[in-house]
Amino acid sequence: MPESGNNVTDKAAELEQTCSILSDFNSRLHSLVETVGGLHLCSDMVRFPGLLLEKFAMLMDADGGSFYMSTRTGLRLMASLDPGHAAVTLPSPLFSHSILNHVVTTQTPLLIRNITRENQFISSSWGGYKDNSLIIFPILDSLDGTKVEAVVSLHNKKTPPFTAQDKEVGTILASYSKECLRAVRAFDALQQSEYRYRTLFERSNDAIFIVDKKNGQYRDCNRAAEKLTGRSTKEIRKLTRNDLTGLEKEVGDPMRTSGPAQSMIPPETIVYIRPDKSRCPAKVNVVPLDDHQVIEIARDISQDLEMERQLQHSRKMEAIGTLAGGIAHDFNNILSGILGYAQLLEMQIDDTQAVRKNLAHVIKGATRAGDLVQQILTFSRQVEHEHKALKLYLIVRESVKFLRSSIPTSIEISETISSQSQVMVDATQIHQVIINLCTNAYHAIGNHNQGRITVSLQDFYLDETRVRQGCSPGNYVRLRVTDTGKGIEQETMDRIFDPYFTTKEMSRGTGLGLAVVEGVIKKHGGFIVVTSQVGRGTKFNIFLPIAEPSHSGNTVQPIPRGIFRGTGRILLAEDEVLILQATQRILRTLGYQVTAFIDGKAAMEAFEHSPDRYDIVITDMGMPRMNGRDLAKGILALRPDMPIILCTGFHESYTREAALQEGIRRYVQKPVTGRELAEMVQEEIFGKIEF
Repeated sequence: MPESGNNVTDKAAELEQTCSILSDFNSRLHSLVETVGGLHLCSDMVRFPGLLLEKFAMLMDADGGSFYMSTRTGLRLMASLDPGHAAVTLPSPLFSHSILNHVVTTQTPLLIRNITRENQFISSSWGGYKDNSLIIFPILDSLDGTKVEAVVSLHNKKTPPFTAQDKEVGTILASYSKECLRAVRAFDALQQSEYRYRTLFERSNDAIFIVDKKNGQYRDCNRAAEKLTGRSTKEIRKLTRNDLTGLEKEVGDPMRTSGPAQSMIPPETIVYIRPDKSRCPAKVNVVPLDDHQVIEIARDISQDLEMERQLQHSRKMEAIGTLAGGIAHDFNNILSGILGYAQLLEMQIDDTQAVRKNLAHVIKGATRAGDLVQQILTFSRQVEHEHKALKLYLIVRESVKFLRSSIPTSIEISETISSQSQVMVDATQIHQVIINLCTNAYHAIGNHNQGRITVSLQDFYLDETRVRQGCSPGNYVRLRVTDTGKGIEQETMDRIFDPYFTTKEMSRGTGLGLAVVEGVIKKHGGFIVVTSQVGRGTKFNIFLPIAEPSHSGNTVQPIPRGIFRGTGRILLAEDEVLILQATQRILRTLGYQVTAFIDGKAAMEAFEHSPDRYDIVITDMGMPRMNGRDLAKGILALRPDMPIILCTGFHESYTREAALQEGIRRYVQKPVTGRELAEMVQEEIFGKIEF
């Protein structure tokens, strides 16, 4: 009986111990459930490793431990309960006999009750362990469980050593932890993606709109969209594209595309209208976002359009330069023939005053036409004009006289001149300025209405308060052109000096007039002031600085008989028959022996045959078979001291400087008067003549 009683007691004690173990295990499971719930509440990848390590340590009743995350290069320490015991990084591959390598390789938990006795592993030799017991758990990949994502290592159990129950509880927690880790990582990736998207969305230089596909209403937009449209995000969210552009939707509107997989719609150009009525053109791309929304990306192209406009303007100017060069070549050749024959008649005719006066007008008109060609080249930046000190009132009177025959008699033209001051000007350009302004005045009045154009000239002193920027105070001549026309509206007034701007019909103007006028006056050191009243007329006031008195003239002088006569042998090459004959007869009349050739090749062959026969060479630039430049090179190769006069109607690339460097004595722009040619020939043969 006593023995039986002892058995019952032992069984009862054993059962009580088992119940205690089960109760403790059950209590730990309850704690585990609460722990897992707490882990699910964490969504911060930075905090999660430390929180998970703390939960493991609490359930394991441990004071020390570490949490390692797997990386491409090994293990990285993310959290530690007692810093200093573990390395920050453990490079891959791990040491083959290390504890962590065993756990990562086997992908199973490891319990070591006493590491000094279980010496198949190499310890870290850290002296901070309070006992020799360790427990380590791998946290596997949640998808297929074939990869170790993290490792939790615990030591310094408060009541050592770690037990099998610790291993079981920790294994369950590790299994839950992999799902928590996956969720935290996914949330962190989502946050990073949202941050990158929001950064791109807000900092993009392009305007971005999120648009409802059903009604076209804007749901969201970035700061660039606010700048583009001139409205706040709050305002834009109440509007549609139609509200911002004033355009009605069309069939096939990109807002109505269906399906998130829809490809990007071809870009289009639309114009946003801001609240202040200013307009901003933009290139717009529409990209489907999902079944209900699209992304509208708009890029401001205002600057692109402005650059394109400037490029078109540059091309127009280039075209004008090309056209001017072609006109100049042919026109100057024609003028050279006119001048030659007119001056030949002047030298040969009897001294009849009336005939000589008429011939002088012919010569003067031809010279004026040549000057107009030079003005075309100046406008296209090919040549520069020479400014001389001239009495401005003479140019004004000549211009008004010219205008009387070209403006209807219903319009009165009057002049009021009180100034006889000299101004440094180019006569032809100022003549054209007056003609241009008076022609504009005539168009403003209209050829069926009564009206008056007044041209006045007056001296003024302008101090710092009245002179315009870029000009100096001093004495000025004011040239004023006044009309009684319809006047200029303020909108037009702001643009009248813009190139290619015109209010005239296509057949009545090019839009270049006032742009040229302003350019000419600025080059003369002056400025323009325009005043106008709608319905009452316009006043153009041109101020030019007064120059010191000068005795220089601007008229074409006839060739005085007896002056510039000489003797010598001239080789003349010119492909224009009229110019060739006229020049040859002028030079022969002056006493020279002239051998003429119709092209450069024939002239070169003649010179090669008798290089010592000639005293001077006069050649045109543009000729068939051999041009004037090549002819000059060939002649100078045979006789480097030969004086050569090169005449050109126009040449785009061959300049005076280049000609002089190559040994050519004179580079002359056509038309060339007989007096000029005679003077140059005599100076080259006999030296400069003093009068």
